[in-house]
Amino acid sequence: MSLHILNSPASLNRCRFSLNDGDAIILIENAVLLAASSLPLAHTNITTSALQDDLDRRGITPAPEINTVDYAGFVNLCAQHAHCLSW
Repeated sequence: MSLHILNSPASLNRCRFSLNDGDAIILIENAVLLAASSLPLAHTNITTSALQDDLDRRGITPAPEINTVDYAGFVNLCAQHAHCLSW
């Protein structure tokens, strides 16, 4: 299982073909703009989170299926996955 760290909206297109069932995505920086709606993913067994501080700074309320995490939660996600890939 891998954690895909997305830092811009365009990074979703770059990582899309590397996603596998059981992977996770965390949206940080400007990628949290994607959190306002459901992400169009081919795999349904991918959990998506967004960094709460970045959501707050941009005034974004995430879609219900997107988890929010603080910095400690971000670190926990990294520790829970065998690979962390930044896009």
